[in-house]
Amino acid sequence: MNVFTPIRLGSVELKNRIVFPSMCTHFCNPEGYVNDILTAYVRERAEGGIGRIIIPGSPHGKPGTARPAISDNSYIPGWAKLADEVHKFGARLFCQLHPASFQAGRGYKIDDINDFTPEYIQELIGSYAAGAVRCRLAGVDGVELHGAHAHEIAQFMSPHYNHRTDEYGGSTERRARFAMEVIKGIKAAVGDDFPLIFRISGDERVPGGRGIDETVEIARLLEAAGADAIHVSCGMPESDEWISAPMDVEDTFNAVNAEKVKAAVTIPVIAVNRITNIEEANQVLERGQADMVAMARANLADPYLIAKTLHPELGTIRPCLGCNQGCRDSARYKKIRCTQNPRLGFESVLNFVPATETEKALRIMIVGAGPAGLEAACDLGQRGFRPMIYEKTDRPGGLINYAALPPRKARLREIILCRTKELERLQIPIQFSTDVDVPFILHEKPDVLILATGSSASHPPIPGAESPSVFTADEIMSGARQLKGRHIAIIGGGLVGCETADALAAQGYDVDLIEADESIGNALTSSRRHFLFDSLSAHSVRVHVKTQLEGIALPVLKLKTAGYSYNLPDVDSAVLAIGRKPADALSAGIRDALPECRIQVIGDAKEIGTALDAIYSAARAAARV
Repeated sequence: MNVFTPIRLGSVELKNRIVFPSMCTHFCNPEGYVNDILTAYVRERAEGGIGRIIIPGSPHGKPGTARPAISDNSYIPGWAKLADEVHKFGARLFCQLHPASFQAGRGYKIDDINDFTPEYIQELIGSYAAGAVRCRLAGVDGVELHGAHAHEIAQFMSPHYNHRTDEYGGSTERRARFAMEVIKGIKAAVGDDFPLIFRISGDERVPGGRGIDETVEIARLLEAAGADAIHVSCGMPESDEWISAPMDVEDTFNAVNAEKVKAAVTIPVIAVNRITNIEEANQVLERGQADMVAMARANLADPYLIAKTLHPELGTIRPCLGCNQGCRDSARYKKIRCTQNPRLGFESVLNFVPATETEKALRIMIVGAGPAGLEAACDLGQRGFRPMIYEKTDRPGGLINYAALPPRKARLREIILCRTKELERLQIPIQFSTDVDVPFILHEKPDVLILATGSSASHPPIPGAESPSVFTADEIMSGARQLKGRHIAIIGGGLVGCETADALAAQGYDVDLIEADESIGNALTSSRRHFLFDSLSAHSVRVHVKTQLEGIALPVLKLKTAGYSYNLPDVDSAVLAIGRKPADALSAGIRDALPECRIQVIGDAKEIGTALDAIYSAARAAARV
């Protein structure tokens, strides 16, 4: 048995065992209706070969952009459209009945599940059942109940949240009663032949929360109530770093909990979390840990993961990094994004149209083989162009080569590996150790010039920064210069400073981290911050926040905090990690000397940002050629 073996779920036959699980995308319109953006997103994943796609839908609550609603009949046509698109490719569509904020938008709401009245509970059960009925009317193939991650059903089952003393609280069976009644209510409304999956956190990973042993007990009760499958997730909002665990966590770590549930029930079990490629998915099935695997972020990174596995000639797979940069960073991106896939959320508008024979004759020069340059080259190559790529160093990757060095960051190398592999497939070479200047470009006379020359470390005017024992993070992480001594002070607690501190501390250096702001690691997603901070603490990195650097006079750093100046003694080396600036020294000269050349500056060379930002700017540039 492998992931491509068909499986039956209730009355529904699935062509393979790969599930695209529910994710809130913010692709809907503000009223919660299915639109072209969401439709294109779903269609592309169905076309890529996934057997079952689960899309969240709110059966009650105030609708919004996060997920389509299914709370009244006006939403049925949108769901019918999604079902039709999915069915075109032999896949199945399920709706995860995913509530918005309880009964918000229905005239009243009760925030605390401990205050739910019997009448209110019956309203909710009826609302879930009505949502399932609308799904069936729309041609959706089944539903999933969201009983994980602290939504109302999950809270009833958790001793961390549920403090009721009536028939819905106390013992395991009583806390599971609401979930069981919702299952029975749905089955009574839509029939036993309409499949129902129940998603549950195997281990809530919160103090006083539910562990896997009690989840196993509840799984038996859910099966008895009529559930057709159990989807074993992980975590709660207080342990959000585990819900979509980042690269810091071992792959397939949660499959062991799925295995324990599978041993207790006779219905199919779905494993989820950090299953990043088909090999890992097959291993989970071969070990008997689950009957199906859910792969969300892997199919965000490459919606054609399955198709490319079966037909490698279609292109190189872009694996999920586990960076959580676009798919989980709601503070930065409302609509989900992906570092590996700049078309995510833009499937209907960002299209790489094949070049005409006339266009193929264009001379396209790309300067820089970092993430932006490689992305532009791949996208242009897939369109049929033959860009010339120049890189001043002896290897591709730019700053990613250094960003991948700190502990738990090696996965970032996939940004470079998959793109260079694709360029090899397209037979597009990179010219290494080539320092491109204005005369070089004038000699080549390109029709299109894409400048992906990246950025350089900032050198603010700090007294004493010229000392031979003061370095930039780039110099240290690249190995261009060697630290002196063992006591290291890192100036700057942003992404680069924190990860440099983590890397040096792991090597046994004694590290102080100095940051002028009130907190460190603000550019990191919350999940990555959690594990990074754990590592900094484990390595005894001393963090100084709200602290200004007044001067460097090694072995002393002159610091100031809250109006008080003091010295940090016995410092052997200082590392500056206090910002970057674009490194575009070419565009101005070329615009004047070669006015007919179309110039695009992309990535950090245009504006300092993340790898995700650089790759998105490169894709847009490639689409415009």
